[in-house]
Amino acid sequence: MPEPVVTDVDVRRMHRFLRLTTPYDAMSPLLRTAVTAAAKAMATVRERRRANRATVDLKRRAAGDVDD
Repeated sequence: MPEPVVTDVDVRRMHRFLRLTTPYDAMSPLLRTAVTAAAKAMATVRERRRANRATVDLKRRAAGDVDD
């Protein structure tokens, strides 16, 4: 399984999610590595959820057939 791509936005979102008291720009390299690893783990879970999501046929649903 390829390693997920983690952007700076993902790392910032994880920093907020973890509620770290250290400001984002003042993080030490070790803390930044830990936050990046957490963001990668969450990206893996997010990708797995997207892959397992059941597809919905919107045309059938609009026609009134709601048996998915």
